[in-house]
Amino acid sequence: MTNQNQKKQDERKSGVNPVVAAVTGAIVGATAVAIAGAAVLANDDSRKKVEKAIDKAKDNVVDMKSDVEEKLAEGKEKVKKAVNAAKKS
Repeated sequence: MTNQNQKKQDERKSGVNPVVAAVTGAIVGATAVAIAGAAVLANDDSRKKVEKAIDKAKDNVVDMKSDVEEKLAEGKEKVKKAVNAAKKS
């Protein structure tokens, strides 16, 4: 007669741990990105293109931040109006 618990332990030990696989994949991916980044930044023209892209991204983030702040202010004002209307009724 076989021990059911033993079978379950054997099955668990034979598989690949998903956490270990994910960490390994992340390390390999990060290394590949670092190597590719170093190769791109070694070239002056590529470096200038990367710097321009970063500057554009910064500008976009600033614009998006302004838009979000405006929408939040509008939302707060609407909430205040709704609260006041509810209090009056």
